[in-house]
Amino acid sequence: MRPAHRAALALLVALGCSIAAEGATARTLALLVGVSDYPALPADRQLKAPANDVRRMQLALKTRGVAPEDVVVLADGVEGTAGSPTRAAILAGLERLAGAAQKGDLVIFYASGHGTRQPSRTALKVDGLDQVFLPRDAAPPKAGEARNQFENAIAGPDFGARLDAIRSRGADVWFILDSCFSGSASRAVGDGVHDKKISLEDIGLSTSSAMTPEKTTVLADFAPDLPPGSGRLTAFYASQPNETAREVALPPGAPMERRVWGSIFTTALADVLQRTPALSYRQLMVETGRVLRADAAFQARQTPSFEGDGMDGPVPGGGTATAENGSTWRVGAGILHAGQIEGVETGALVALYDSAAQPAGKPSGHAMVEEVEATRARLVALKPGCVPARTRCPTVPGSAVLDKAAYARLARPAPQAAFTISRPRPWPRRGAPDAAQEARLHQAFQAALSGPLKDVARLDDAAPALVAWMTGDGLRFMPDGLDPLAMEAGPLAAITPETDTDSATTAIARAVLRARQLLRLQALTAASAGRDLDLSTEVRRFGLDPTARQCAFKGTPATVAEDGSVAVCDKVQVAVQNRSTRPVLAAIFFLDDAWNLMARRPTCPVGLTVSDRLEPGRRLVFEVPYHPRAIVPGHAPGTSNGVFVVGVPFIEGETDLPSLCALTGFNDLAGQATRGDEGTGLDDLVDGTTRGGRLPLESASLSFAFWPVSQPVKP
Repeated sequence: MRPAHRAALALLVALGCSIAAEGATARTLALLVGVSDYPALPADRQLKAPANDVRRMQLALKTRGVAPEDVVVLADGVEGTAGSPTRAAILAGLERLAGAAQKGDLVIFYASGHGTRQPSRTALKVDGLDQVFLPRDAAPPKAGEARNQFENAIAGPDFGARLDAIRSRGADVWFILDSCFSGSASRAVGDGVHDKKISLEDIGLSTSSAMTPEKTTVLADFAPDLPPGSGRLTAFYASQPNETAREVALPPGAPMERRVWGSIFTTALADVLQRTPALSYRQLMVETGRVLRADAAFQARQTPSFEGDGMDGPVPGGGTATAENGSTWRVGAGILHAGQIEGVETGALVALYDSAAQPAGKPSGHAMVEEVEATRARLVALKPGCVPARTRCPTVPGSAVLDKAAYARLARPAPQAAFTISRPRPWPRRGAPDAAQEARLHQAFQAALSGPLKDVARLDDAAPALVAWMTGDGLRFMPDGLDPLAMEAGPLAAITPETDTDSATTAIARAVLRARQLLRLQALTAASAGRDLDLSTEVRRFGLDPTARQCAFKGTPATVAEDGSVAVCDKVQVAVQNRSTRPVLAAIFFLDDAWNLMARRPTCPVGLTVSDRLEPGRRLVFEVPYHPRAIVPGHAPGTSNGVFVVGVPFIEGETDLPSLCALTGFNDLAGQATRGDEGTGLDDLVDGTTRGGRLPLESASLSFAFWPVSQPVKP
């Protein structure tokens, strides 16, 4: 487990599910915990749902093929329980699983009961509070002890060490916690509805010893500390750290004596598990969230969330449902509900469908985009029966097919939508390729234009978006107007004498697509609505320690002028602040000189989770240090780096969060460590055809910041 997760496991459930990346799971072992009775807590703090929650999970797992003998229960009031759900029994159960689990196994841990927050035992938490789970023997502190800690509470680090042990054996973990962590809602919220909430103040204790919340969170890099071959993990949370989890008596219209209590998150989760065989964990969480919001009986006020690196693997007991490739948009009354921000342009052709279930290859007809605005476009139908792939189809003013259409998919982009690029030009003076390299680059460039870049990029020497510069290293694609004698920045397709034609063609295509994506992001940034995130950068100069012959990063930095170039032994401090009045899901990408977007937050390939939530007024800070090895010689004396920030408005109850890792899909080898989805990047992200939800550009905040970097020139 990464130290970051251990601190955020501080979110108590920073643990969770995952399944082996390859091959079938050898065994599925489960420990189900339900705590309804708390002998040391007041009568009005007892719960009614956890015993039934455990029964629901037993049935759901059995439905999905988990052997009953591989499921251990620790729950008061449940037949066949292996014991009382005390702290010692729960932690011992996890330790036994660590001893029994083998490589390829899946270990499921589920717990339903009270959750709360109390002052942290470490200084890792910004707000000074740990999220904890209360077992049956949880109790207020004894007389004379500090009045701010529950006895026998299980905090995130307690779980973390034991789950690390399971994963170290090569087993995956699915961690599910149905408890609340804090909240201000009253405990009784109606007939047959309770919030599973308890706080230190509720029983006369205090959180006054907690650290004063800071306004800044330092975003640091953490490397995994588990051995190679360790299992994955994913966590399901019933609610967020500032919400309560709810239990209800169902059905709501029946007399109380005939109702059955259940936690709403577990009830929805078990329902989806039983009725939908083919699911990934991400799909399971999204569907569970939809059920919570759709069922009025739940009176849902909580937002389920997730974390971990196994979200896109299959839930045990079924295959993984996969969405059809392609961009699908709603249509109504001849209006396409997608526009310029989704890349729709005048002249594009779309295939029309009467329902979402209609096969992609069998449309009802076709239409052309006649007018386009930011978020919608007007369609005109093509002649019925005409297939645009075979011939040029005339348009018709009225069409029953268009009137009936409910969905559309892009069939062919507009001719003028192709990205413009110059023919390869030799780099001036130093760095120009020799004759053999020049011939090699021309050949690969032509192969890319007629192959993977067909209908995406076209030649334009007069006013190209990109200029293709030939060097001894390959092709550097730079924006038109950038002086190659002063600045070298833009995607590089590394091509050497040893590179075969197919590899060279692929490298050129990826570089051009990366450039196309970044320039489009910059254009969208200029028109970005809802500028919720304030982005600033500051260069700090530390210099070289002559004694240690290393950068003196522990010393006192000097100030660098705003227009000054970054040099070796400088640090760039990047600050992102939420200046809106609502929470924002903040994503931060570092941009290197080859325009690789490398995710600093979120973690890829997982994508955005609620742990990326940035509260109003809060600030994230991270630093980019320039060690001597961070700046390598180039063909010009300068280059540039930058940062790209996306702020997605947080919507309470929304679980289908965009996986912004699609933005890293075109990274070259240098950015491979943070590469996420392989696909068409931004296009699929805004269309909603990547993993997770679509990126709502109409309400997202996009920001760029760049800084010049001095680099030595190759001899």
